[in-house]
Amino acid sequence: MIIDLVFSGGGVKAIAFIGVVEALEERGIKVRRIAGTSAGALVGALVAASYTSAEIKTMLPPLSELFYKEKEQRWWVPTWLRWIQLYWKKGLYTGDGLLEWLELRLQEKGIRTFDDLPQGSFKMVASDLTAGKMVVLPDDAVYYGRDPQAMHVAKAVRMSASLPFFFQPVKLKKGKHSHLIVDGGVLSNFPIWLLEEKGAKKEIPIIGFQLQAENQKEQEQKINNVIELYSALFITMKEAHDVRHLEKIGKRKVLIIPVPELSSTDTSLTPKQIHTLISTGRAQTLRYLDRLLQ
Repeated sequence: MIIDLVFSGGGVKAIAFIGVVEALEERGIKVRRIAGTSAGALVGALVAASYTSAEIKTMLPPLSELFYKEKEQRWWVPTWLRWIQLYWKKGLYTGDGLLEWLELRLQEKGIRTFDDLPQGSFKMVASDLTAGKMVVLPDDAVYYGRDPQAMHVAKAVRMSASLPFFFQPVKLKKGKHSHLIVDGGVLSNFPIWLLEEKGAKKEIPIIGFQLQAENQKEQEQKINNVIELYSALFITMKEAHDVRHLEKIGKRKVLIIPVPELSSTDTSLTPKQIHTLISTGRAQTLRYLDRLLQ
């Protein structure tokens, strides 16, 4: 069986997607195209590069090193100074560690640009704050005067995974102006719509994998103060587009994977927690596939 695959965002919780890949391998399911946002784009890049679940498990670096490592760290910077730098740099960390790590992993498979992948086989979403628009990569590289196929895959993933305030935005030149690109999850955290082709035969199914906190329920937001107002505003901005689309297509194509309530940047996960995330992703996917293939 061949499928098109979609991964949602989710920060460190996206480790559960390794279990998804493991289950697909166990059932002999091949992946034709991949779409993702943020951490989902990161895992998607590894799958697009033909890494197996076993390989991804072994190469997972310490999470703190991947998230907080600076490419050129000449001196130690105290935490309080980073918060001051946030005002000017627009992010606590450069994201160089993530970019450098992914560049190396992709190069090991002979992949540097999108031209090294089958055309249209891997797409992701980012958010252009300067232009106030959603960006589909690599397709929308033309908007910035670039050849989509010549765009670096790791750089595109770094844009999609630019968690606001945590990672510094990626600057992308358009003429004389710099555009600030941040996390795709700001505008579309589950871009299943990316792989839908108008008028195309639906011979190859699209299956999306979405992460959701175990205790999260669909309910109205309670807004009693400005903090709750900001939280509700961000959640609405992040999820409304995708929720509306899912209402149109139905949720038959989507597997929601329950994961623990974790911060997207929680890098203090124990080996047991990592194992639980992977095992949950695998078990949920196997049950879903067995029902699908009946």
